[in-house]
Amino acid sequence: MNETQLLVSELYGKGYNCAQIVMIGGLRRMGRDNPDLVRAMGGLVHGVGDSGEICGAISGAACLVSLHVGKGFDDERPYPDGMLIMDELIGWFRDEMCGGGAITCSALIDDPDRVMHGRFCGRLLGACLHKATKLLAQYGIDPAGGLPLIAMPD
Repeated sequence: MNETQLLVSELYGKGYNCAQIVMIGGLRRMGRDNPDLVRAMGGLVHGVGDSGEICGAISGAACLVSLHVGKGFDDERPYPDGMLIMDELIGWFRDEMCGGGAITCSALIDDPDRVMHGRFCGRLLGACLHKATKLLAQYGIDPAGGLPLIAMPD
């Protein structure tokens, strides 16, 4: 098992959901803890509020990217390429992880070809955390270095 797989297994065993696991992984790479953020990510459980909709692994990855590129203060602007990063992340997930199909939690775990959905979900979690951090780095954002300076003059 690699480091990411160990992290996913550890956090799953502690009762965290998919979105929380991806966010905790990203926060740990930054050397941070943020229980309030992790608690808020709990609302994305099993496809947002246990609805079976958008997969929590990709929702968590999108939130992790947004943590780095989004607006957080009145005098900030979002990172200029933030939506490009998000588009690449979602496109990758749909095409590579879901075979071009649905990206909902229920579609993914109810698919009979994904028999051991716990293992499949674990693979999704690791892949989403890896892809989010890789895309951030590709766009010049250090995923381990904390939030980029994104306040920009008008």
